[in-house]
Amino acid sequence: MRAFVTDGNERPALAITRSLGRRGVSVLVGADGPVSLASTSRYCAGHVAYPSPYRHPEAFDRFLLDLVERERIDVIVPVTDVTTHAVARNQAALGRHSAVAAPPLEAFDAVTDKWSLLQRAARCGIPIPRTHFVDGAGSLKPLLARLEYPAVVKPVRSRIRTDRRWVPTSVQYAHSEADLLRLYTETDYLRSHPSLIQERISGPGVGVFVLCDRGRVRVAFAHRRLREKPPSGGASVLCESLAVDRGLLDQAIRLLEPLGWHGVAMLEYKRNRRTGGAVLMEVNGRFWGSLQLAVDAGVDFPYLSYRLALGQPLDIPSGYTVGVKSRWLLGDLDHLLLRLFRSDRDLTDLAPSKLRSLVEFLTWAPGVRHEVFRRDDPRPMLHELACYANAVAGSAACRVGLRRGRRATSSFAHHGDNHARAIR
Repeated sequence: MRAFVTDGNERPALAITRSLGRRGVSVLVGADGPVSLASTSRYCAGHVAYPSPYRHPEAFDRFLLDLVERERIDVIVPVTDVTTHAVARNQAALGRHSAVAAPPLEAFDAVTDKWSLLQRAARCGIPIPRTHFVDGAGSLKPLLARLEYPAVVKPVRSRIRTDRRWVPTSVQYAHSEADLLRLYTETDYLRSHPSLIQERISGPGVGVFVLCDRGRVRVAFAHRRLREKPPSGGASVLCESLAVDRGLLDQAIRLLEPLGWHGVAMLEYKRNRRTGGAVLMEVNGRFWGSLQLAVDAGVDFPYLSYRLALGQPLDIPSGYTVGVKSRWLLGDLDHLLLRLFRSDRDLTDLAPSKLRSLVEFLTWAPGVRHEVFRRDDPRPMLHELACYANAVAGSAACRVGLRRGRRATSSFAHHGDNHARAIR
């Protein structure tokens, strides 16, 4: 059997490749370059370079259709929002040659549109942050008197499709009305596309992860985030497996079952430190960054998803190990550097001090599994270290070039001013 895994530079692609490869599946990894994180794994049977699905989505679609027919791919496993959207949108054509580990397009669109998702969640009785919908900068003014700060500003979709490409977006924070107006003036996608302004929920992050079979939840897993990148909130760099909260699982069922959800999904919560209640932040209809933790704890989501896509019986685990910790080392290093050298402005008062952040990073904790490094498969870690070093060197060279450019400009201006005085 052959599986094609997209987005080879993403950490979940590596977890999927290792999971399927260890089970005897021949894994072909794809990325928009000649080598990727997952393709360096011993469990990768081959690598293909494809047109960037972000910059050239139509060319990527054509490539994928040709690949699954030519290479006789049995299962396509997309990893990111963009490739999952492409696979779900072309499911009928791809399905003539291959099974796909992706949800129906209508269901996927329903959860990746954050405004639509929050409205649906509210109707299901699921707590959500107080949220205002903004249809471009022109509709912002009537809301200003009703907003409280700090406020969280996010586009309705994590990636925005334009006529030619996908535009990346990010979550930002406004600490005053002036901050907010500046964000909507300076950020193109906020100015011209729908966005949300939300109250900021302060508290630890909790994830509930499920695998559904046409709306029926078959497997569930949970973790809590211990550190994130950036420190204000983002990708998990240190996390720990938890027992699934029955109330949160019931919410997942109420939310996903009516959509006929098929495949994996992640429900992201913040546990409000003021009330103790869990507040739904968003749902990711794809594999998540800390996927390796679930596999290490005993829930092999990649292999279960693979079998689900093929219509094969699922060997559902009776449980999993609670208290397993997983660390993305270089992501954790980024967390530390951002904490030490960036402003504290966007952090909540729950954030540890800079000194404590340093001590926690340097403290060795027994039993923590490293997400990328594995003794039986060390090359992905070496690849990631090389990429990280190149990025650091490139950033340093860029800063040196900017400083030299400023000095040259200053020198030119100084000599030019002297020349002007001589003429006068």
